[in-house]
Amino acid sequence: MLLAMYSIFVFIFIGYMANVLRLLGNKQSGILLGFLVNFALPAQIFNGTYHASVSVDFLLVCLIALFSNLFSVLFVLFLGRIFRLERSVLITLCFMATFGNTLYLGFPFVQGALGEAQANQVIIFDQFVTGIPFAFLAPILLSLNGKTAFSFVEVFKRLFRSPLFLALICGVLFRLIPFEIPEVLFTPLKSLAQTATPVALFAIGVQLNLRGILEWKYPVLLLGAKMFVAPLVLFVFVRVFYGEFSNAWKMALIEVAMPPLVSGAAIIYKAGFNAKVALNAVTFGILVSFVSIPLWLYFA
Repeated sequence: MLLAMYSIFVFIFIGYMANVLRLLGNKQSGILLGFLVNFALPAQIFNGTYHASVSVDFLLVCLIALFSNLFSVLFVLFLGRIFRLERSVLITLCFMATFGNTLYLGFPFVQGALGEAQANQVIIFDQFVTGIPFAFLAPILLSLNGKTAFSFVEVFKRLFRSPLFLALICGVLFRLIPFEIPEVLFTPLKSLAQTATPVALFAIGVQLNLRGILEWKYPVLLLGAKMFVAPLVLFVFVRVFYGEFSNAWKMALIEVAMPPLVSGAAIIYKAGFNAKVALNAVTFGILVSFVSIPLWLYFA
């Protein structure tokens, strides 16, 4: 776990320094993100989906994790009403509390703490708890500010144009083939998939803005809901109904305790809500995760 945290920190720091020293321009950054979204991450998702062990119990884990995230949204709404937060801030906090950085950041955390088998399950977990819900809620958020009209047809079109979702579907379909694909055929795919984590962490580092930490009030409220209330709900559920944490539940606890999703901040910005709060929460949350995730694992 400590080695994984060290690697995560180094890749994010390299990305941050590349931004500070202006070693990357918009053109290079766009190429990097294009490679990540269209090639490296789909390879990782396809490989993980094909090799992951999925059962009804695992689907229950995903469902409880999703409920835990939604509970944190209710917590934000409750406090928002008490403190009479303005509409733009409240919508931003609720949307960002719904989604954690379950793939870019969560995958290396789980891989370092629990091993390759659980890391493969993260791929499917991410799509059920983050990817697919995000694909539905993002257009709704954009429609709230009149940026675009919400349409289920457009949502499904966008979903089936997504390389990440298509990689998931292909992985599931290949699992249904009545014979096992030789592992040697996965060698180049695994090599491509191994580039996803360092490139994703590097991209996170490029987007970091540490000056935003000084504006802490709203980010602290958001991170309290996303990184404390949500995992606490899951933690209590497991203790009450199971007594102890299996590796699958530990994986879910790590993922639910992840800081807000970087892509969520981009949608907030595009929709015209409070992008500064969203970006500050993402930055602050990444730093907090280096302390909070080991603590949650310790108590589990």
